Amino acid sequence: MLSNKLFQKDVAENNCLYLQKIDPCATCVIINQPQQARERLEFEIPSIFVIDLQIGNITGEQSAQDSLELLLHIFENYPSLNILVYSSEHSYLRPLNKLINKHQGGFVVTSKVERRQHFVQGAKSALAGQLVLPPDLRQELSFSPIETQILQLLGQKYLTDKAIAQKLNISVRKVQNHIQQLKLKLGIDDLEQSDISGRVALSMEAVRHKLLLI
Repeated sequence: MLSNKLFQKDVAENNCLYLQKIDPCATCVIINQPQQARERLEFEIPSIFVIDLQIGNITGEQSAQDSLELLLHIFENYPSLNILVYSSEHSYLRPLNKLINKHQGGFVVTSKVERRQHFVQGAKSALAGQLVLPPDLRQELSFSPIETQILQLLGQKYLTDKAIAQKLNISVRKVQNHIQQLKLKLGIDDLEQSDISGRVALSMEAVRHKLLLI
């Protein structure tokens, strides 16, 4: 269930009606200025934050800069916040690609030109903590056949480095080197992870990127 607050920014009020199809008891707070959004987040964290990239400034012109700065603020201060970007110009997100992929909460991009059912599904995906991006925003992650095998054995079979080495008939050192490369490609920092939690983080990131099915 959603909490009783759902934040939106510069989007039509009827979006609230569609969000309430997920939870009829949910309420929306519509905020039109980034600074107001920052202040509200200090007061209360919503179940989901819906943002339009292009908003009107004081002169009436449309700009994405304020929204991008707000997203940067959220990434830094609210790493677990579930976010739904509802915009017709998602290409503005390209400079934030690496930060998006490292965000711990759900992050979903839905186009305004799609039917409303895509908006509802996008909100559900964000609330589930999923990462869903248009093809042109997805990081191009390429893996060698052996890296793919190791990822599957690690994430689906829960094998140790030694067991993986025996399974693939390679040395334990080579397995460890491949695991390190996988961590680098998926943006996992060993300085912030113990050996065990690092393996868990690797599997979780693989699932988020739909590289593993569990």
